[in-house]
Order: sequence, then C-alpha cells, then structure tokens
Amino acid sequence: MIYQNYGNSHPAAPYFSAREAHRWDLFCIPLPKYITQPGMFNLGSPQSSRKFIDLIFAASSKWANWDPPKQIHVGDYGTIDKKTGEFEKEGNIYEDATTAEIATAHPPQTAAKDKTFEISSNHVRRTEFSLEPTASIPGIAEASIKGEWRFSSKRGALLVMNQPRSTYIPPKALLKKLIDVPELKDKYLATETFSCPAYSLYLSSGEDEAVRLALLATVPLPTAVPLSVGGSIQSSWWNQNTSGLFRCASDNEYSYTPLYTLKRIRKPGLLRRDSPLPSADDDDDLWEDVAQPWDPLDSDGEEQEFEDEVFD
Repeated sequence: MIYQNYGNSHPAAPYFSAREAHRWDLFCIPLPKYITQPGMFNLGSPQSSRKFIDLIFAASSKWANWDPPKQIHVGDYGTIDKKTGEFEKEGNIYEDATTAEIATAHPPQTAAKDKTFEISSNHVRRTEFSLEPTASIPGIAEASIKGEWRFSSKRGALLVMNQPRSTYIPPKALLKKLIDVPELKDKYLATETFSCPAYSLYLSSGEDEAVRLALLATVPLPTAVPLSVGGSIQSSWWNQNTSGLFRCASDNEYSYTPLYTLKRIRKPGLLRRDSPLPSADDDDDLWEDVAQPWDPLDSDGEEQEFEDEVFD
C-alpha cells in the first residue's frame, strides 16, 4: 500500500533538547541504526536486502535503496545484483563523455516536495496511533510523522519518507535519443529518484506486531539557542516494538535516496498478427520498467525452486 501526503510542509513543531531525547532509549540517532532480535534470519546476509526490496517493489513498482545514505542519482545506469537486490552503478548519462552532450540538453527536473510518502507491503496495515496513558514522550503530540503499523505473521516491509521530492529525466525527447547508445545496452537507467532529509525502513521478523514510529523535532544542546537568533531544529526518529530490522536517519539536507525507478531499453519481441507496431514517438514502447531479476522469494528471501507440476 502506498500512502502519499501532499501539501505544505508540517509547521515547525515544538522542540525538546537532546538531553531530553537521550532519556528515551528507543530513539534512532541521526545515523543509520539497526535493531535486531534473536531468531531472525541473518540480517547481514544478501537475503535481507533482497527480501525488503522485493516487498517494496511488489507494492509500488519502484526500487527501494537498502542503503539510503548511498545516494542514487537520476541518470545513473548499471545493473542489479541478483543476490542482494542492490543497484550497481556503472556510469551516469549526464557525466559520461559518450552521452553528456545529448543528456545535458535535457537536464533533470525536480517536482515539488510532498509532506510524507509511505509504502507498505502486503500483510501490513496502518492503524490509529496510540500510547499507554502512562507514556510521556516530549514532542510526540506535534510529531511531523507518527503512526502505527500492524504486521502479520508473514514478513512485511515498510518505508517512510519525510518531505520527499522526486527528480526525474524529462519525458519523451531524451529517452528517445538514448536508445542507440551502446553503453546502455542491457543496462538499467535510473529515470527517477526520491530523496528526503529523513527516512525510516523496517523489515518485520515474521511475527504479529504493532510497530510505532514518530519523527520528533529536537535542538542539539551545543547549539541550543533560540531559533530567532540562529538555533536550528533537527529531527530524531522514535520507535517502539521493532522486533525485526529497523533502520532510520535524519538530516537537515536531502541526503538520502530511499526509492528510485529503473527502466531499460525494450527488447524487440514477437508480435501477434493483429498487434500494432511500436511507435517511435512513445517512450512506453521504447523503454520498459525493470522487473526483479530473481524467482519468487520465500519468507527468508531465498529463491523458491520452480516445480513443474505438469511433468512431475
């Protein structure tokens, strides 16, 4: 399921100091962080990244970046590692000598930012956010993002982006000019990226659970001065009941690329007698979305063996 919140940015929330934030051991510091539990499959294995990417792709037809601080830029091209699901860059059409002259005449365009962008896989549903009456978390009422997601006994994935913006290759003209570039043959081209100043991603452990997340405003103590004289609001993620893999980060800049779109040059195929001929004026006929290069995965991210029941 995709939940995209359009509109103006959330008003600046009342803030609390970093000293107050450190009282809570469930905050995600503004650096990548993993939280794991015993019994979960090896999170350092390729299967964990591939499973998360596969679940997000099934829900959105877009590619999740397992390592959002590792930025992916519009115009990057390369391949997908079949074992990990991660994008392996080989070049960029706006930088490479063989394509720069063509590409720079059609620079990337950036859309207006959204308020939030959430993607959840099957077996995950958003529910009303609630806390125990005794809970007291500074800033939770004014959090720019807060929610509760219920995961079933089947493994699920969740990606949340704060104030994301889309950057994309202009449609039509440029893509048509690139179909004959040898360097792009059998390669995947990043035609759109989503960047943001804060993200969180979660891959569940395969247990029934209700995960709570919130993005809270804080002011670091070393610079804890009034905003009117130069103080700056920063953000920290708060989380609860994350028994699987949880990763998050926040910054004041658009430092993370959690999501992107890949396309490749469509290969000529056999046409039925009554099928129309492809149009050279339609990008949809020249380029196609990149699908997962692996067979269906089991709950642990392993490829399932194909069984032909007809000949068994």
